[in-house]
Amino acid sequence: MSQSQSNLHSTVLDSDDQQVGSLYGKALLGAAGDDVDQVVDQLNSIVRDCLSKQPALEQILSSPRVNQVDKEQLIDRIFGGRVHSTLLNFLKVLCRRGRIGWLRGIQVSAQELREQQLGRVRATVRTALPLDDGQRQAISHRLGQTLGYQVVLDEQVDPSLLGGIMIRVGDQVYDGSVEGKMSALRSAVNQGIQKAVRDRFATLLTS
Repeated sequence: MSQSQSNLHSTVLDSDDQQVGSLYGKALLGAAGDDVDQVVDQLNSIVRDCLSKQPALEQILSSPRVNQVDKEQLIDRIFGGRVHSTLLNFLKVLCRRGRIGWLRGIQVSAQELREQQLGRVRATVRTALPLDDGQRQAISHRLGQTLGYQVVLDEQVDPSLLGGIMIRVGDQVYDGSVEGKMSALRSAVNQGIQKAVRDRFATLLTS
């Protein structure tokens, strides 16, 4: 993926993931009604605390070798009485349709949609070193002005970044890191070389 220096641009994401996540995320929020915040929080917890820590659970629920009755009974044993009935039924529907493997994408979409409903947007910020309060406030303020939303920052420290900052909002990425700038420079150099070769070849043909 080529990156434009210090500019927002679209990343190459799997469109199927986005479409399925958005479709089911909207459906879940609509079905949750007044309990939408509770349902979204519980969905976040399932992905974070269950699927991520117990990969065998996802394998069982996704396996075509396990019949649907057993899958739904397992869902009832694990989540029955612990999560909202709307979310419980939603998990069963995903199993029936062979979509349980999309749950992470659905969770991301549901979270983003709910944030938008509340006038907020979530931004993931990656830096080589932790942000201080001044930097955090400056980033939130600048993004808020640009996007027209209250910005909630998810901060990630990534020592592999050579410096600068990377910000993701939805499928948009701002790459102000040294690594990103070097990538943009390499891309520009390669494009320049290719153009020079084409021009030279054209000159040979017309001379």
